[in-house]
Amino acid sequence: MGNLVIPGETALCGRVYKAWLVHNGIDDTVPEAVNLVPVGLRNVRNVCFLNAILQCLYYTPMLRRSLALAFESAVVKDEWLVALRQLFKELDSARSSKACVAATQMASLMQSASTNGEFQHGEQADAHEAFVLIISKLLEGCISAKGLSISEKEQLEQSSLIGHIFGMMLNQSVRCKTCNDTSSSSRAEYCFCVTCPSFGEAMRTRDRKNVVDVKDLLLSYTTEEHISEWKCEKCSRKGCVRQAGIARPPNILLVHISRLQQGWTPQVIVDKDLTIQYDGNPAKARRKVRYLLFAMIVYRSMGANGGHYFAFVRAGRGQHEQWYLADDDEIRSVSFSDVQREEPFMLLYEAQKLFPPVETDAERKLLEAEQVQAAAVKAEVKARNAQPAGLLVEQARAPVLHTEVEDPARTRNEMEEAATKMLETEDAYTPGTDMSSTTAGSEGRSRLDEHVFVRAQPDHERSVDFERWSLFSSCRCSLPYTEYAEGFEDDRLHCMWLHFRVCEAEKLCTVSYLPAAGKSAPFRTKALGSCLVS
Repeated sequence: MGNLVIPGETALCGRVYKAWLVHNGIDDTVPEAVNLVPVGLRNVRNVCFLNAILQCLYYTPMLRRSLALAFESAVVKDEWLVALRQLFKELDSARSSKACVAATQMASLMQSASTNGEFQHGEQADAHEAFVLIISKLLEGCISAKGLSISEKEQLEQSSLIGHIFGMMLNQSVRCKTCNDTSSSSRAEYCFCVTCPSFGEAMRTRDRKNVVDVKDLLLSYTTEEHISEWKCEKCSRKGCVRQAGIARPPNILLVHISRLQQGWTPQVIVDKDLTIQYDGNPAKARRKVRYLLFAMIVYRSMGANGGHYFAFVRAGRGQHEQWYLADDDEIRSVSFSDVQREEPFMLLYEAQKLFPPVETDAERKLLEAEQVQAAAVKAEVKARNAQPAGLLVEQARAPVLHTEVEDPARTRNEMEEAATKMLETEDAYTPGTDMSSTTAGSEGRSRLDEHVFVRAQPDHERSVDFERWSLFSSCRCSLPYTEYAEGFEDDRLHCMWLHFRVCEAEKLCTVSYLPAAGKSAPFRTKALGSCLVS
């Protein structure tokens, strides 16, 4: 991940969230099912709709895993996310005591978020509307929306922790029957809403008597629709074929089944598992994903007195699964046939493969910018490494330096003579003195200190001592570090010595070479230099 910043990005969305998934090893792993007995929730002033929703969220494996890890990483600050996580912890703590829990904090947040009084305490409310509100608030808690456009905000929400769980992309195409001109559009959704057909329509489309299953409802959503009154903007003829589809499926499929207020509707059979096609036309699509049911909300009408919501949740998975009824404070185990006897209002399915988070337009643009930066740096390094060997000075920095190359033997003799004169007037360097604690530019030393080299006795035995020499990285002269010549016992030391000579000539910086304490070396420095170029 680069160092560029995306507006609105937090630890729970965008590139940071993706990196967090990889760091925790959950970027491509389907979470384990929740294998716990439910804990009852007290119905305080008609909050059965909220209790049913919270039981379903508690048994959403991906939500529980991600939320728990996010709190361990201390990246959650939003009050809705905090309240939901706190409720989950209270339910876990109450399981051993078999006591019920009151979701007072979540109910208070719902009341505060109410715009038309629909979630006021004591008032019955629609569970679908409440579910959508909770998801929208959790989404807002994952991003920083200040200064973002609507499109940028929606994309960041899709790339967030909550968007990664419930987010999906639905598309729609409209094709003119005459000229085949086609237009398409897409939109992000977090709940798949389908309408249960009337009895007459169900009988026309299905052979079965007065029943329809969830697969039928999903299939009807993607069925072609012929509209005769539609007028083409290109050829001005009437008639089109409209078709909806799923461009990107969610990891958790939330389905809401609405029923007509008037007229009789068939019974909806609950499918324990279903397979949906995605990415374009279902008739041509080749990609499929399988979903398993793990929770369901039921609405039971009570006529003029309103109605009542309760939930079914699944603990475990496969052969060891167990279904439970969670009706406020009443908890009891049931069979799946008991679940199928009820009319579903909302259903929650989990995908059997994990889809990655959405990549936003801003992420793609930033990735391109970072790739351009990386390519520029690579090209610059390659150009530097391609400079010809020798004591050539970079023309842009010192165009008149090093017009001729010194004779190595003569230069070596001059350095030895300078060392002899300096030792006559100053204290000689004591072999073995620890100079490693002295750094370039330290107190008491001038940038113009003389560098005195004392030629040691030839040491023909190459050893690890050479690996202990230190070349200060502050040197910015143009001499390559791979400069070699003949006439020295060790090419590496020759490179160091020659490098020092070029630094002196360019007046860019000075360099020191320090042997390890207590070790002898063919060359030793008496004074230390410092970089003259910041």
